[in-house]
Amino acid sequence: MLPGGKPESRDQGDPASTLRRESDEEAAAQLGTSLLIGHVADPSRPRSCLRYAAALTGMGPARPDPATGTTYTRILATPEQAVSLFDWGPHTSRQLAAVHQARQRLGIPRAARQAVTELTGATSW
Repeated sequence: MLPGGKPESRDQGDPASTLRRESDEEAAAQLGTSLLIGHVADPSRPRSCLRYAAALTGMGPARPDPATGTTYTRILATPEQAVSLFDWGPHTSRQLAAVHQARQRLGIPRAARQAVTELTGATSW
């Protein structure tokens, strides 16, 4: 899964704050400036999920998510590799196009294809 969740009062109604908090809680990920790239409707409920992109600037050591107690496996993969790992259904091509558009807007170079890598310790870029 990709980090995500619902807003909490400490986010003060700011979706980007929710993104940073959830990314830190679930993956110990530190992010650069975030960019709203759209939303995906949830057909099972009357809601949509916001989608953001941000540069990954660092990773702390893996630790349990405070909400679930689960320590998630963290992997580093290109967007194309992520498509093969996640079931994004009919939205896949639009999600991938949005990722590449955001990458360009954020000034992030296109990722070179390499082996999917598990991140176990702290890393910074």
